[in-house]
Amino acid sequence: MRPLAGFLCLLLILLPRMVPAQNAHESYLTLEIGQVSLRGEWKVRLLDLDSVLQLDANHDGQVTWPEIEHRRTDIESYLRAHLRIVTDGAERALRFDKLIYGAQSGAPFILARLAADAADEIRRVDVNYSLLFGRASDSRCLLKVIWSGEGMHEAVISAHSTSPSFTRESAAGSGFRYSLRSGIGHIWTGYDHILFLIVLLIPAVFQRTASGREAVPDFGSALIRVVLIVSAFTIAHSITLTCAAMQWISLPSRLVESAIAASIFVAALYNFLPTTAGGRGAYLAFGFGLLHGFGFAGALGEIGAEGGPLWRTLSGFNLGVEAGQLAIVAVFLPIAFLLRETRFYRTGVLYGGSSMAALCALFWFWGRAFGVTP
Repeated sequence: MRPLAGFLCLLLILLPRMVPAQNAHESYLTLEIGQVSLRGEWKVRLLDLDSVLQLDANHDGQVTWPEIEHRRTDIESYLRAHLRIVTDGAERALRFDKLIYGAQSGAPFILARLAADAADEIRRVDVNYSLLFGRASDSRCLLKVIWSGEGMHEAVISAHSTSPSFTRESAAGSGFRYSLRSGIGHIWTGYDHILFLIVLLIPAVFQRTASGREAVPDFGSALIRVVLIVSAFTIAHSITLTCAAMQWISLPSRLVESAIAASIFVAALYNFLPTTAGGRGAYLAFGFGLLHGFGFAGALGEIGAEGGPLWRTLSGFNLGVEAGQLAIVAVFLPIAFLLRETRFYRTGVLYGGSSMAALCALFWFWGRAFGVTP
């Protein structure tokens, strides 16, 4: 137990360093490239604009909408002077269609919507960005270029980087990679999916006997059982994810999310049966995996045109989900196998962990089914 506790402590110490800190002088630029036109959204912190344009008229340290609504021309001129977009060798005249005032994490920002037109099909885009360069050493821009219906590119522009260039032809592969990353990210941040999978895996290191269950004799036996469970879950959610993506089946979000919480509750209670061991959870994994597929479909829909054609987005996202699942299994299974004969695992993890999972699922179900927020 001491090595495991030490590992967890080390993870808690390193976790804050693994999460990137937010840059103080950071803007976000998204460009969507059509055949002969482009549209974009540029989010800039108001404090950054105030440092140059002195927008804080009453000098109270805060920039509000009444102070900037009559400064739209100045803001647009400053933004235009620090962003040049060249398509196929010709610089495009940017027009700002709208300025939106908002706040994110307590910090006010301006969202500028811009557009430009081209005479011929846009095949290449060069972005020359220089906002706050020379004024703030950590200034940078997180750029996303979306080739509508084909794919996307991402880049970070700083004073030390060159002006990025993107082509339509190279967007296909990047769109697939974006879908892949989105799938991995969704499973790793989808705590209900992770909890369901772990609940199913907990008894996989046991085997059925005449008197109930006992620890499996070797790692290979446990691995086979885990493969059965994960394969059943994968096949099931891939079926419904595809059906939802193709718009063959559509279910209300509240129903799906509530059912996913209920599936965790049922799977957790199933672990209390004395005969629950090995790969018997594959039946639950497949049945409830159909529901979880509809849950994945919601995240898949958020990718939209960024992932390119539907088949590419679907395949990349699905592979990302599976990669994320395998990573979880790769961490959980060796630990479960090593601890399978200890009282800690047989009582604390199997019964205690399943009980906590059931309570958590009930909490989620109550909030999702009845719209109750803590």
